[in-house]
Amino acid sequence: MSTAAAHIGIDPGLTGAIAVLDDAGSLLALHDMPTQATTTGRNEISASALADLLRQYPNTPATIERVGARPGEGAVGAFSFGHGFGTVLAVLATLSHPTRLVQPAVWKRWAAIPPGADKQASIGTAARMVPSAASHLTLRKHDGRADALLIGLYGLRHP
Repeated sequence: MSTAAAHIGIDPGLTGAIAVLDDAGSLLALHDMPTQATTTGRNEISASALADLLRQYPNTPATIERVGARPGEGAVGAFSFGHGFGTVLAVLATLSHPTRLVQPAVWKRWAAIPPGADKQASIGTAARMVPSAASHLTLRKHDGRADALLIGLYGLRHP
């Protein structure tokens, strides 16, 4: 990679993403969360693929959304979500990336996304704040990419 990465933002869900930004907050790379099928047919985050991806950006600080159980979520879903979050944290720690966690309400307030806003609000905000990423945010399912971009931008601007 010719341009040094300045910050990584991570939305840690199965449909999350990893955004890599330069010092100015422009997009260097955007990756959907790497997943793999389990023996039960469910997907999980692929630790090895995530590690391969993050090795491309050595010593780059990362900000990850501090997630928790979601209201109305069943035990299997909550366990899976927590397992994925732990996988991301373990890979970051193993590769010695300086890491900090940010509550969803904190980065969303900073990005002026109202509480309870739908996924489109995050996508529109990310496209405005990181114009170089707009072509990667064309579908509703790209909300994980948008969140990763905004989390990374938050982390870059709030060291």
